[in-house]
Amino acid sequence: MIEQGEIYLADLNPVKGHEQSGFRPVLVLQNNALNNILNTIVVAPITSNEKAKGKLITYFLPKHKTMLDKDSIVLLFQIRTIDKRRLRKKIYRIPQSEITDIKKQLGFVF
Repeated sequence: MIEQGEIYLADLNPVKGHEQSGFRPVLVLQNNALNNILNTIVVAPITSNEKAKGKLITYFLPKHKTMLDKDSIVLLFQIRTIDKRRLRKKIYRIPQSEITDIKKQLGFVF
């Protein structure tokens, strides 16, 4: 079962314009009730590009707190819905306290 707060490696290709592309980690944002009944899932792409650090509507994930290779940034301004078949491998699950912080950041989007 896919759960909110889990980080997966996902295939985000094909894309258009400025969308994040490639095989990259994504953070599952969608709640567990919807995760159980839908074939799609709402995620935010994750980048290790330091230029994104500190930008509005991002969330920093230090590598020592995750199973990611590098310090990373969740791009909350790039949330998107993808088919579950794009998810390849579960990497990690962030703590509930961080999910709560991320939901506060999403308030700027909505």
